[in-house]
Amino acid sequence: MFPKNILFPTITLFLVLFGEQQCYAQEKLIFSGAVLDAEEKGLEGANIILYPNDKLKALSFTTTDENGRFSAQVLSNTQYDLNITFIGFEPIKESINFTNSNTFKEFTLKESAEELEEVILNYTPPIEVKKDTTTFLTDAFVNGKERKLGAVLKKLPGISVNRDGDVFFKDKKVDGVMVENKTFFTGQPKMATQNIPADVVEEVQMIENHNDTPFLKEFESSDNLVMNIVLKEGEKRFFFGDIEAAVGHEERYRFHPSVFKYSPTTVHNFIGDINNTQSKSFTLSDYLNIEGEKSPEAILSILNSPTAKFLQNEDYFRNKHLFGGYNFQFNPDDKSELRIFSLGMLDKSFRQDSNNFIYQPSLAVENKTNERNDRNAIFFGKVKYKYTPDLYTVVKADISYNRSQLNVDGTNFSEIIDELREFGTLNELRNDKVLFNLSADKWFSGNNVSTASFSVENNNEALLDSWRSDTNIFSPQIVLEGTDRFEVKDIGNAKTTNFDFDLKHHYRPKRTRMLTFGLNGKIYRNNIENSAFQVIGENESVSLDGFRNDFSNLLTELNNSLSHKLYVGGNFIFDVGLVLQNISWTDKQFSSVSNFSDSRFLPIGKIEWNFDEKKSIKLSYNMSTTNPDAQSRLSGRVIDDFNRVVLGNSILEQPVNERALFSLSLFKTYGISFYAKLGYRKHKDPIVQSISSDGINVNVSPFQLNGDFVSYDATIRTRYNRRYWKLSLENSFFQRNGISIFNGLQQFNNSLNINNNLEFTTNFEEAPNIEFETRNSFLEYKNPSFTNITWSTDIDFSIVYDYKDWKFDFSIYQNFYNNRSQRNQSYFNLIESRIFYRKEDSPFEIGIELYNLGNSARQISNRYTSVFFVENSKRLFPRTIMLNVNYKL
Repeated sequence: MFPKNILFPTITLFLVLFGEQQCYAQEKLIFSGAVLDAEEKGLEGANIILYPNDKLKALSFTTTDENGRFSAQVLSNTQYDLNITFIGFEPIKESINFTNSNTFKEFTLKESAEELEEVILNYTPPIEVKKDTTTFLTDAFVNGKERKLGAVLKKLPGISVNRDGDVFFKDKKVDGVMVENKTFFTGQPKMATQNIPADVVEEVQMIENHNDTPFLKEFESSDNLVMNIVLKEGEKRFFFGDIEAAVGHEERYRFHPSVFKYSPTTVHNFIGDINNTQSKSFTLSDYLNIEGEKSPEAILSILNSPTAKFLQNEDYFRNKHLFGGYNFQFNPDDKSELRIFSLGMLDKSFRQDSNNFIYQPSLAVENKTNERNDRNAIFFGKVKYKYTPDLYTVVKADISYNRSQLNVDGTNFSEIIDELREFGTLNELRNDKVLFNLSADKWFSGNNVSTASFSVENNNEALLDSWRSDTNIFSPQIVLEGTDRFEVKDIGNAKTTNFDFDLKHHYRPKRTRMLTFGLNGKIYRNNIENSAFQVIGENESVSLDGFRNDFSNLLTELNNSLSHKLYVGGNFIFDVGLVLQNISWTDKQFSSVSNFSDSRFLPIGKIEWNFDEKKSIKLSYNMSTTNPDAQSRLSGRVIDDFNRVVLGNSILEQPVNERALFSLSLFKTYGISFYAKLGYRKHKDPIVQSISSDGINVNVSPFQLNGDFVSYDATIRTRYNRRYWKLSLENSFFQRNGISIFNGLQQFNNSLNINNNLEFTTNFEEAPNIEFETRNSFLEYKNPSFTNITWSTDIDFSIVYDYKDWKFDFSIYQNFYNNRSQRNQSYFNLIESRIFYRKEDSPFEIGIELYNLGNSARQISNRYTSVFFVENSKRLFPRTIMLNVNYKL
């Protein structure tokens, strides 16, 4: 049993008591009233801010509703400075002492006799909410010693940044980043939070329901959350940025320039990174962001692609990394916008893993050690043009090119019942993809808007997988000739051409009603060739019988849709729709041809109740289908590993999924925010893997079940924001029932995953600040022949202290791992420390950076697939000590 069983509730109790002590002696009161003009009409959108004289207490902020009324929470026996502002009117400033009772008061604003510009300059509130946009004036929350944008965002109420650089606001993940209303590189938050200097940021704007075409916002619902960074006036016409350089023991080095230039017509951004340390600038999550896909089916397809599988290997203990990115944007006038950006990466790394495999259903055990050299080269470039001839028309076109060359050369040691076998592997991938998009949006009148989009994609992949050994280690399904040395190669090529189109027309006869007519479709063509052969001699090889595919596929899909959206009382939205889907595909393998076609209705619906900008309830339902990918329908066998053979299934059909989701959002800038999601999913006729095994030798084939299986998920998150500290508690639950097929027998399985996260951060102006997070995970998987129960606890603690010209940063990551089924326990930690010195107004900063001070060697984790359970022990990057010199442009 781990200390986590005591640690987690103890920390929770401590933090709750800490919060209680801060406000135990003071009762929370309601300060309400109205803001009126000279004619006693309510002013909607006036800003009310109450600053407590005691700086350790949170300020209170609100805005007036459509009747000019407001309500804010204050503390009893506390003196506040009240500020009320509204554009075009003179501000009201006065001091109010709240005793022990609720207070109601009306305020009448006088129209300003000054010019509007002067009113704006006289006062700008630190937080301003206007419909879907929340604006933060950053100088009101920072102390000037922050280095990057990520440190600024952490100090803004309602905003959080995780370890990967992802940004969250109101429990939503930020989808894109703009600087001065221009997309920053690929738009991914990580590149912005880790590279934009903190001292150039004037405002941070969180834009909800963002749409790249402004007039579409009234017609199309959008869940997009975009962050826009407004630069300080002096930074909009000059170069700014940082150049970071570091050297360390054992010949470690890092050079990281980040250079930016913004002007009214042009934008130049450059980010570079050269290092042989533990850090990488481009990972699998970055690749997903470049692809830009959000649908579960599209994301799953990307994750299963060879490129993504190569990039998943992010654990290494030696590394040479070269990365460069350039972004250019040109706006010659208000009508035209040209963007060009490119990213490139060259990467060499060495990995070492130990794996304990338990194969299903035989429960045969294999202990395998891998030592692998990775050599990866990736390039991505895009040219994008946007033309807005008038307020009612937007035309966009872009073309992108993505090239990947990936290589993994490995040495493997496999131990089975005291028999040790050594073999080598080689995996190579070359991928070229070209994508062209064209779209047009037209507002014909106040009631009619049409949109059209078209895309063409061409993708070419060439794969080589090779295994070589002095003994015959291969599955009996891979029949080989007897030789002194056994070598098998599987060579494949895949070519895909996709055409997609989407046409929509929105008709809004009244402000309270809208009809949307849609027509979208796709035409996909796939060609897959692969063959496996045994290398006999230097120039001689023999084809392996049954391991050859010459497959072509043509898929067509046409969807007609109609939806009706009804707005009731300004707060309720009812949105119902129906999609008629027609789909067909033709598969050809050598001389064999198979066909599939189907038509079905897919209902969708959503009910939304928005109490105001900060409170909402949503209930949604949709029915969807997924198309089995072409690889799963191959009739010839494919070698997946030396002991694993995959055979496709040519008679697979579309599985149907039903999803229902209830969500509740109660947001407060300061105070308690609450978010909840309850989900239900039904899988009809799902596709699972049929496993046939003998020891560690496995045959895998997709199989379509006949029946329904359900899964449930729930997430509850509570956040408590104060001016100088934040507390967050999240609990999530996922449960799924399914069927496994082992040696022809169907067996029920059940998986359960429960996660608990606790976060606490402080934001004091002078005192040291801490960040604390603990993540507790419980995973249980059961089928009649196997059970796995795993507990895992991660603890992150960091303390940052700015003292005069010094910055001290210390962090520790502690992991506890307990596999109860295998009776295996372990723990490890990563300790980091940074000390930096920078004289005020000096462009130079020097410091020392230390990574993995405890020199932890390994980390253990596990995962379960339909074929095996594997416990992985990965070798970590060793202790690193770096001397840093940074120069601010």
